[in-house]
Amino acid sequence: MSTTARTQNPRGSGQRLADEIIAAAITLVDETNDPAALTLRGIARQAGITAPAIYAHFPDLAAVTAGLLATSFDELRGLVQAARDGQDDPVRALVAADLAYVRFGWEHPARYRLMFAAGGYAPDAVATFTLVREAIAGCVEAGVSASDDPHTDTWLLWAALHGVATLEKPARSDYLRLGPLDRPAM
Repeated sequence: MSTTARTQNPRGSGQRLADEIIAAAITLVDETNDPAALTLRGIARQAGITAPAIYAHFPDLAAVTAGLLATSFDELRGLVQAARDGQDDPVRALVAADLAYVRFGWEHPARYRLMFAAGGYAPDAVATFTLVREAIAGCVEAGVSASDDPHTDTWLLWAALHGVATLEKPARSDYLRLGPLDRPAM
């Protein structure tokens, strides 16, 4: 966690500090691997500011958390979009998008849990779902998928991706008894 002195932003750059507060909240969750670590004091410490300084930009912890969620869903969507768009074949595009989705969950497990918890809502939370649906539809259009309902198939695939992102935890010895997982093949 950051404990170094922070350079003060020039007057009129309040949005920059608001963005730094959100970034500090994300870093706090990612570094502690614990969504419960989100406190205004912890976020302020991570950002190198005083806790009362947060109130100039956010009315409470819930508002900071909403910003964290919005930023996290944007990041997830961007990763899936970039992975999908970087492919020249619809099947490879779908697999790349799926791998990007699951990799995000593996690399940011606490944030991912927070994003999909009961209160883990953001206005564009379903945008990633839309990208996966478009990738499945691309496979149908190319004649490499027999899906007759890409929307329902996307729900099923999304549920499977979510399961892979959350169930594969090496610390759980019971899951290890199921045998090794070939992550890319999944």
